[in-house]
Amino acid sequence: MTTENPLSAREERGQTLEGYAFTFCKAAFLALLFSRYTLLITATAAVVLYIAAAGNGVREWRCFLKPPWVVIVLAAIALAQGALFFWYRSSVIL
Repeated sequence: MTTENPLSAREERGQTLEGYAFTFCKAAFLALLFSRYTLLITATAAVVLYIAAAGNGVREWRCFLKPPWVVIVLAAIALAQGALFFWYRSSVIL
């Protein structure tokens, strides 16, 4: 008889949040290539959701970058986009 260690409710919630974050991670990559405003929103959403997933105990993320780099890189992208949109409106290039 095997006894599996079922995930706690906290870990299940963390995995769900990481799944959403992975979706936003993919969207942020595509927006980096093709869009103007989507990158700011999706990068910010990915950062928030990855931090929430980590807070719920998830340490293995599926993004092309691994912890903590995914949060650092996406936060830098979001900050750069915010700065370009709000302080340098005429020179937005991303």
